[in-house]
Amino acid sequence: MREPAALVKQILDTCLNVKKNEKVWIKSWDHTIHFASEIASACQTRGAEPIVTLTSEKFWMRSLQENPIQMLESLPPNELALLKRTDVFIFMLGPKNPVNWQKIPLETREFADVWYMSSNRYMEQWRRIAKENAVRMLGIEYCLATKERALALGINLPEWKTVMLNGCLANQNAIAENCEKISQKIEQGHEVTIQTPSGSKLRLRLLGRKVSKGNSVVDHKDAANGVVKFLPSGFVEVAADEDSLEGAAIFDSHIMAGKERIEKLVLEFKHGKIARYHSQSGIDCFRRYLSSGQGDVDKFAFFGVGLNPGLRHGFTQDDKVLGGVTIGIGGNEDKGGKNRTAGNTHWWASMTQGTVHVDGVALLT
Repeated sequence: MREPAALVKQILDTCLNVKKNEKVWIKSWDHTIHFASEIASACQTRGAEPIVTLTSEKFWMRSLQENPIQMLESLPPNELALLKRTDVFIFMLGPKNPVNWQKIPLETREFADVWYMSSNRYMEQWRRIAKENAVRMLGIEYCLATKERALALGINLPEWKTVMLNGCLANQNAIAENCEKISQKIEQGHEVTIQTPSGSKLRLRLLGRKVSKGNSVVDHKDAANGVVKFLPSGFVEVAADEDSLEGAAIFDSHIMAGKERIEKLVLEFKHGKIARYHSQSGIDCFRRYLSSGQGDVDKFAFFGVGLNPGLRHGFTQDDKVLGGVTIGIGGNEDKGGKNRTAGNTHWWASMTQGTVHVDGVALLT
């Protein structure tokens, strides 16, 4: 099945601004090779010089199961040489099947990162070289919408692919501009109130911490800083005052956890900690999270807003849906917060149609 030409154009022109004579490395899985080929052909029509590399799911899994750590943590010379000659790196997200973590040894799981975001010796080398050479990097999350993953998640594949495609084809420049404006408002703000039609009423304090933000437009500043971006995207999140959250969060859209679903979850917060919780169904799933973790697993960690008008709740991008408000609990060390949990374990969910005010002024207008 050929992917829409509009998606290829969005990747190359809007997100990455690929130019004549630029070297483009397209890293594919076996299930995305036709899509990668279409992107490569489109690169050639623009005068760019593409190369496609393939990682099969079987090879990837065997490497994690059988290769020694010393091999997994080393950046191979051929990859190093190619990365040094690359201007644009496009990587498809995969593999096709959900990862069976039980089949991967504990000591090699950190190398199973397909997002280029983890902290291990291999990724540290990769990021250093990419940053030194100002490589523009974009991961295509659309490729995660496979029959195998839809079955595992219990969601409708055609609907999922449509939602993901619409999220990719949304006005990415407008999302990026909105992302910057909202980030500034949050970083400079102090008091936040949140309300939703389903009855959520929350208030919290900001501490001027740096926000985490996501959009899909990769510029030369991103490349110089080694930033990895994804398509689709569109969100702003921040670790606020962990002790400040008060009120009730009513999650009106179902929350997915593998094949399990939580319906109508309600979390009541007092001084930043969960005081009460209940749901219409599926509460055991949430209860297991609370009981299996250590540290600040039940403490407010961060809040965020979604900015992508093409996405919908109920699939895999709830935190990026326009109008959605995300509440996270647990570890937030990665966002500059003070909560600590084993492995920075955290949990989050998103409410729909949120109205957010920062110091009395509407955040989204």
